[in-house]
Amino acid sequence: MAEFTDQIRQTFDFHRLVFRIGELSSMTGVSARQLRYWEKKELIASREREDGQQARVYTFKTFIKVSMMKYFLDAGYTLAGAAKQAQAREENVKHIHRFVSTGMKGFAMIDSQMAINLGAFDDTQTLMALLPDDGPIHYKLLPNDEAQRLTDASRV
Repeated sequence: MAEFTDQIRQTFDFHRLVFRIGELSSMTGVSARQLRYWEKKELIASREREDGQQARVYTFKTFIKVSMMKYFLDAGYTLAGAAKQAQAREENVKHIHRFVSTGMKGFAMIDSQMAINLGAFDDTQTLMALLPDDGPIHYKLLPNDEAQRLTDASRV
């Protein structure tokens, strides 16, 4: 399951996703002209292209920021206010990304349910999130060695 866990982490590697200005405009409903203005105001930034071309490209992180700014603009905020609200929420997104990229320790089967190994709860126990096919997620503490054994047994 270690390979699968690495694949999941790679799936959440949003640094690899880049969009041209027209694509970002189409995906967010913000005109290319507005995007250039926001970049001029240093509210967003394009990324330098590795292929040496001059056309602007934007990261997934910028896509999220532009989407949030558009949401707040549509809700009646000024551009400065929308940018401030988006920046505040970026901190939460950063923490979520950190959790997904470092917090997941693997997968296991517990009581015929898929479980995510969320890592050490304390010195002796590991927190497992049990994911039933339907209904709420349940959490279970297992001794570290048992959690490690189940996680290792589920490796593909």
